[in-house]
Amino acid sequence: MARLIFQQDHGPQSITLGALNGVGRHPNNTIQLLDTIVSKEHCIIEQRGGATILRDLGSMNGTFIQGERIQGERQLRHGDEIRLGNTVAMFDDGYTQTQVPMPPISAGAILHGQQSSAGLAPPWAVAQRAPAPAPVSSPPPATHLVSVVDSARSIGSQVAAQSKDFASFDEAARDPAALRLDYERLRVTWELLREIGLERDIDKLLEKILVALFRFVPADRGVILLKEVDGSLRPRAHRRRKGQNDEIKVSSTILAHVIRERAGVLTHDASSDFAASEGKSMFLNRISSAIVVPLLHGQEVIGALWLDSETIASFKAKDLELITAVGNQVAMLVSNTLLALKVEKEIMTRDRFSRLLSPNVAEQVISGKLDIKKGGVRVPEATVFNSDLRGFTRMSEGTTAEKMVDLLNEYFELMVEVIFKYEGTLDKFMGDGIMAFWGAPALHPDDAIRCVECSIEQMDVLAELNARRQALGEVPLAMGIGVHTGPLVSGYVGSSKSLSYTVIGDTVNVSARLCGVALGGQVLVSEYTASKLDGRFRLAPLPAATLKGKEKPMPVFAVTRA
Repeated sequence: MARLIFQQDHGPQSITLGALNGVGRHPNNTIQLLDTIVSKEHCIIEQRGGATILRDLGSMNGTFIQGERIQGERQLRHGDEIRLGNTVAMFDDGYTQTQVPMPPISAGAILHGQQSSAGLAPPWAVAQRAPAPAPVSSPPPATHLVSVVDSARSIGSQVAAQSKDFASFDEAARDPAALRLDYERLRVTWELLREIGLERDIDKLLEKILVALFRFVPADRGVILLKEVDGSLRPRAHRRRKGQNDEIKVSSTILAHVIRERAGVLTHDASSDFAASEGKSMFLNRISSAIVVPLLHGQEVIGALWLDSETIASFKAKDLELITAVGNQVAMLVSNTLLALKVEKEIMTRDRFSRLLSPNVAEQVISGKLDIKKGGVRVPEATVFNSDLRGFTRMSEGTTAEKMVDLLNEYFELMVEVIFKYEGTLDKFMGDGIMAFWGAPALHPDDAIRCVECSIEQMDVLAELNARRQALGEVPLAMGIGVHTGPLVSGYVGSSKSLSYTVIGDTVNVSARLCGVALGGQVLVSEYTASKLDGRFRLAPLPAATLKGKEKPMPVFAVTRA
């Protein structure tokens, strides 16, 4: 006689088919399947004219024969695999003398019907347990193994993303289910914190989160997506329980729903998942059920957590509630880590630029109002300043190193303060020399004027320093300055371990050469710089200077006063 053969934990279970067999969750069915996603009246199997016909009754999650969802009726053939919800059976026509292979059933079902297998449990109490999660293996290299596809997916249930507060002990004691869920939330959170600790590498943090979550839910694959600046979701971490390298496909439709509704969802629709875009059933995609929850930190959704399984109905409602609550903890951990990294980066950036730029320019760079791009940027016109102390090397021969360093530090402190006052950018210290420039990263129409004003004020500040030194019997300092205006290239220069923002080009070289010929107390400017000063200063023309690298002597002017 024809029969259905189910594979149970304890072995195969056979149910003999009558002339008309109703199959579904309702107890009035000839074969009752206590499977959470099987319909109450799922399908009918009947003997008709020597053939066995299966007719789907419009079940929500469908009936599949040999992996294909049937519409209406289908004649069963010996050895056909039949899937109803999470229950799998093989059809035996009772005549063909071949051994029918037994498929595993991967989640709970209780079968009621006529049995003929010896040594099996009674027909009124055949239960199937969900398999324990397999050990988690190391993830494959993060390449292009996650894709977001534009496909629809049905939602089985939904839980608000804002998890409830913990009930008081008296309230929880009266509600064992709520108490159990609260305990699980606490346990998972504790495990996450224990595993993750003080991890500050965001990629390692996300990987550890997935490893921990795989211990609490029977997921086969997991993806954490974080929101980008433009609002899009980008996969940042992924994991497979079995360590294979197959692509993980996540639905953009359900992700958009989760983000929009700020709610976690549970889905197990075997009929339409990815079918529209891939032209395949969900079995071929090897995704049967999924939990997707938003990562909600405060009122902000920062991303989404996707967990899926190859087993239909692998996840239960309690898993959705648990992962929804844990998703908020994950969001907090991720947000705190990103915030810590942002603060750390901002501190380093602020410290770096505060040493090079005037406070107001540095603040514009840090806030993003002013951009310093990596790589070279051509600047059509900038003014470069070089200064040097005269006779400092001879002076240092009769003085201790400590005293010379103290003197340089005092001198540099005073000079840099004046450079920043006029919104110049400090490039570097070279022995007792200083290089600065105007026109990058911030550009002003009067950059040449600012540079020369800075040079004159520096001479005044140096005179005040010398007055204090002479009162102490110390030798006064003498400084020469060279200024030139022209095109140059600005950008980060250095190695991967040490970069500095600087300018390069002939304009820089000419400024340095002018500084080299300047006498102590002189501010020398080139002819082009002089043309940019709008008559603001008294300029004394000097004999044309022969500068290294220049074929012709260059006209030079000494700045006296405004």
